[in-house]
Amino acid sequence: MTQIEIIKKKSLKKKIDPLKQQKHIWLAGHSMALAFGGLFALTYAFHVILFFKYRSWKWLFLKMNKNYHFVSGHRWYHAILRCLPHTFYRLSLCGTIAALSVTMHQNWLNVNPQWYEMLASENCQTLLMAALWLFVGRASFYRLFPYLILSYLHVSNYKAELQGTAHTEEVTKKNAKLLRLLAYSELFVILALVLDSLLLKDGTSGLCLVVYLGFYWLRINFSPYAQATVLVVIDHFDKRVPPQYREQWNNIKDFIEAKNKAREERKEKISKTA
Repeated sequence: MTQIEIIKKKSLKKKIDPLKQQKHIWLAGHSMALAFGGLFALTYAFHVILFFKYRSWKWLFLKMNKNYHFVSGHRWYHAILRCLPHTFYRLSLCGTIAALSVTMHQNWLNVNPQWYEMLASENCQTLLMAALWLFVGRASFYRLFPYLILSYLHVSNYKAELQGTAHTEEVTKKNAKLLRLLAYSELFVILALVLDSLLLKDGTSGLCLVVYLGFYWLRINFSPYAQATVLVVIDHFDKRVPPQYREQWNNIKDFIEAKNKAREERKEKISKTA
């Protein structure tokens, strides 16, 4: 009796490596954020230089002529050119969201985190804020600037990060000035949103301010860079606080210092048990 041998055909399709694919998405996302963010920055610089054309000096340049357009005309390519800055802004945020989504997936892989654990994560906070800027509010360079710094830090060190050889302490020391600028730029967004709300630039500035303050509160609780930045700002104005408000001012300082100390203790415990 002859034995029938079953030969399985090899699949000609290449097996997709999900990790490699995620790395490509991560790098493409940060590169996309940096490239389109840079293009938006150029259009914004041009917009600032020619501010006198769409703002009236009679109103101390506070009132804006909304009917003025840098690119005038009614042809189809004029409409496309007018939409380019907003398109660059949205695409930059889309790249940021894609890259941060990959980072979130890698951080929480095989873990079932609670919602408050995710909100305590800096990546999650940054991702949610990027989503807010993408869908709500006008295009603003100040809102986009922190993400440009973040993407630059990752792209400039992408080989070590993709290979898993990047050391956090070395990267932090090397890019200390940029990280400090990143922290200050996040704080400056609050001032920009306050001014937008007072000047009634759009109907969403107040909402964005409230939401951003909520997320920055999380930053103060869990981010060492935000804590250090706020403490520096508080120390800078420490001598100018009136005596009747000194107690409240010291309570704020003590609260932030306590949060910073608690974070350091928690980090030390984790390193011992790891």
